Amino acid sequence: MEKSILLISDNANLLKRLKQMMTDWQVISSPTYLPDFLLNRDSQTLMILDLDHFFAFGHRNETLFLMRQQFRGPLLAIHRKKLALAVVCDIFGRFHFDELLSLEMADRELKARIQQRIWRYYQPHEESREVLNTGQLQVDFQHYMITVNGRKLTMGPVDFRLLVYFMQHENVVLTRAQIAEGVWRNGRDSTLRSIDSHISKLRKLIEDDAKHPQWLKTVRGFGYIFKSLAEEDTGEQLTAIIKPNT
Repeated sequence: MEKSILLISDNANLLKRLKQMMTDWQVISSPTYLPDFLLNRDSQTLMILDLDHFFAFGHRNETLFLMRQQFRGPLLAIHRKKLALAVVCDIFGRFHFDELLSLEMADRELKARIQQRIWRYYQPHEESREVLNTGQLQVDFQHYMITVNGRKLTMGPVDFRLLVYFMQHENVVLTRAQIAEGVWRNGRDSTLRSIDSHISKLRKLIEDDAKHPQWLKTVRGFGYIFKSLAEEDTGEQLTAIIKPNT
């Protein structure tokens, strides 16, 4: 299984240090956030954000919200400059990062903290799930069956995979490119164009009113989100966070 670390930084020394410590992992560096890198279900992925780099270039806090919304793996921050207590509290309390690392840490401690977060997310599971539940939606993998409110649905294999992919990424905003890669394993233009059609079919199957969906929602200017009913009241806030600049 591929194991990748995305370092969001322009610090060449930090990149070299991580490569020397995490020899079993592919360490990739980028000065900006790469959402399409993060949702490969067939790999173990960890993300480290260099806060010194992030704040120096004036990135907006909305980007931190989006990182956590899109990435359900270990999300770590690292810094050298002293951080105000309010910033530290926001890193954990508002943006829900898993760990705050310091460049002043010795390699041994830094590696141990990273490995602990990897273990927390990617420790082997004794048995795989045979049933996936999201509210009134249920997927029975053993019998290849989907029910909504107890009613059995009939759909083709592509729509089945698409719905399962959305349910596995519940409450995560997905771009069309991410959906194409996750379900079809390619990002060709023809695939991207067909996504809207498949989502329209899914809405007719699972929604009480396909024109006013409660589960499978459009995030204007970005993509789609499969929302649990428990998260319904946060929808307006989320849409506002990721709305592109005009």
